[in-house]
Amino acid sequence: MAFHNELGKWGECKAAEFLRNKGLYIRHIDWRDGHRDLDIVAIDEEMTTLYIVEVKPRSTDMWGEPDEAITLEKKNNILKAASRYRSLYRMEHLNVRFDSISVVGTPDTECRITYKENVMSSLDSYLYSEQRRKRTRYKHRPGTW
Repeated sequence: MAFHNELGKWGECKAAEFLRNKGLYIRHIDWRDGHRDLDIVAIDEEMTTLYIVEVKPRSTDMWGEPDEAITLEKKNNILKAASRYRSLYRMEHLNVRFDSISVVGTPDTECRITYKENVMSSLDSYLYSEQRRKRTRYKHRPGTW
């Protein structure tokens, strides 16, 4: 397995351990729906909030904080995957919170974990759709060939 894949699995395990220590129950790690994925899906003890957690493992923070790499496109994919997850598992009644965990280090060294709550909102989905609309070039105008 390539180093970045090993680092990713290690980072997800560290993040899941961190969330368990916070009292959350881990429902899924690396849940997939087609080409979209959710790194960690967790639920609180009261069964009122579903936590969708994006994990960003890096061996170093030389190029900035890992969670800064979550683009608008990635956020939009997370929102779509979360919507699919909620409907598939009939969890539409739960509150949803989008968090991120940055894991900086390697399996051979100590790691630093940074947990950020509420990193996404429906505004992100709107901004992404506006960004895509502006980039779209129409091949023809209506009424012309």
